[in-house]
Amino acid sequence: MSSAVIPVRRRAPLLVALLWIAFMAILVAFPFMISQESYYLHVSIVIFFNICLATSMWLIWSLGFVSFAHAGFMGIGAYTSALFLIRLGLPLWVGVWAGALVGGAIALVVSLPLMRTRAVYFFMASWAVGEVIKRVFAYYREFFGGWEGLFNIKPPVLGPIDFANRTAYYYLALVLVVMIVLLVYRINKGRTGWIFWSLHEAETLASHVGIHALKYKVAAFTIASTMAAMTGALFAHYHGYINPKSFDIWTSEFALVHIIVGGLSTVAGPVLGASILTLVDELLRPTEFYRIILFGVILIVTVLFLPGGLESIPRRIRAGLLRLPEDGAVRRSILGAFSRGAGKKTNPRESRGAGKE
Repeated sequence: MSSAVIPVRRRAPLLVALLWIAFMAILVAFPFMISQESYYLHVSIVIFFNICLATSMWLIWSLGFVSFAHAGFMGIGAYTSALFLIRLGLPLWVGVWAGALVGGAIALVVSLPLMRTRAVYFFMASWAVGEVIKRVFAYYREFFGGWEGLFNIKPPVLGPIDFANRTAYYYLALVLVVMIVLLVYRINKGRTGWIFWSLHEAETLASHVGIHALKYKVAAFTIASTMAAMTGALFAHYHGYINPKSFDIWTSEFALVHIIVGGLSTVAGPVLGASILTLVDELLRPTEFYRIILFGVILIVTVLFLPGGLESIPRRIRAGLLRLPEDGAVRRSILGAFSRGAGKKTNPRESRGAGKE
């Protein structure tokens, strides 16, 4: 029997580039499209922060790990930049890099033992790291301000541009989110990204073919935590006030929900999830603490009825219109991504962008 090779249609690079240019043009023009309405700019900036946190956490997920210490490293960047301003009088332009350096250095040290653990042990260890970071901020009152936190964290000024203006801060946050998303995208599409997913799929096999598993896991954790720290620095100078509760486990859990609802397979997942759920969160704000319950309902509905997340909707529509079988990544459930050896085996190339079956 002869086997025929089915050609794979790919999007024209020019068309994709034009779509990206049009999307970026909309983001750049957005403040003027809404007449620089303060509330809508605020929601947009919050969306950018959530995208940065979820996308950086997704980089760790590409190894098969879920880190609940992520908000803690965001806090390290926030407190470092705030203290550089309050104690030394140095603006955000110095504090953001100082926060990234401190956050990255601590992540590097912590990840050496942390990334040797797996599954539930990594979950518990990362949760403990996040709690220790939060408690340090809370109990060293004289230096970090205790549970009351730090006040009067002023936005930066760059020549004639005062970033206390929300339109200016919108563009500053936009620069950060584009930088982080592009960096994670390039890592995922390159050789390093293939190595991350190989460790996700079969770490033992990857180690046997010569991949230094610990080195790449430490690198991913450190890079992701550094990006979280940079996000924290901009977060602190935007809100003007931070306290330890700003960086507790709930912040990490919301980032995880953004990833799951958006989709686990590509960088588009955390971007979509953070964008949509931040808008939903704003709509649910009048419900106060009930919004956490509603977020749980959204997560359960996604797991049961849309296991590929929001990013799988175009593939589902395409498969329905063309009557083609769905992509292997869409068939996997969230539970399948966390389990080993469950379900039908698939071709490794087909399963690159999804969790274990």
